[in-house]
Amino acid sequence: MGGTTGMIVMGLIVVVVLVFIIVSSITGKKARKKEQEKRKRVVKDEIKAYLAKVKNQKNISVDYEKVFARKGPEYRYRDIFDVVVRILSPKDGSVLETKSFEIEGITTKVSKKEYKTDWIVNKETDLDETQKNIAIAEKKIKLSKAEQKEIKQRNREIVRDQKVQDQTKYEAQRKEAKEFKKDKSTLKMHEKKLEANHKATKFIPGRNK
Repeated sequence: MGGTTGMIVMGLIVVVVLVFIIVSSITGKKARKKEQEKRKRVVKDEIKAYLAKVKNQKNISVDYEKVFARKGPEYRYRDIFDVVVRILSPKDGSVLETKSFEIEGITTKVSKKEYKTDWIVNKETDLDETQKNIAIAEKKIKLSKAEQKEIKQRNREIVRDQKVQDQTKYEAQRKEAKEFKKDKSTLKMHEKKLEANHKATKFIPGRNK
């Protein structure tokens, strides 16, 4: 009897855990989808604002055609996307033209556990070149051995340059930290000296004989 009760309890626990996992998964997917939709809306608004300011194109609609995250050593610490959009007429929704943009997400820390990402349009890119680069990255275009070698060489140079930049940045930060420590130590010594002088010149009343 006790064994049967134990099995029932274990079965209930398993069911509860499974329900919790399923609900968490559904909730997580909904949250991610909501965040993705918000990001798409923000990027659309940024593109429209950019076109209004730079190209004086106003009262237009923007529709996504392709969004591609750039990969490679140079984008190791940066969120850069190639975004291809169709510019639509506000009157009948017909496609006026197709454009491509370089979009970057800049993340800043708001609090201990909260981060904020601002999406900006860096520039309008050449449409043909952008579509070609996306096709190459998605392996829809086969490169020759010479082209593959050239890309690998360029990536090696980028990695080398990045290492030099990182080392230079590290050395500058280290030097700055040393200077700060030195200044702090000098300030502390100065404060101690002032305190010693103050004690030496402090008036101590004597007894009247």
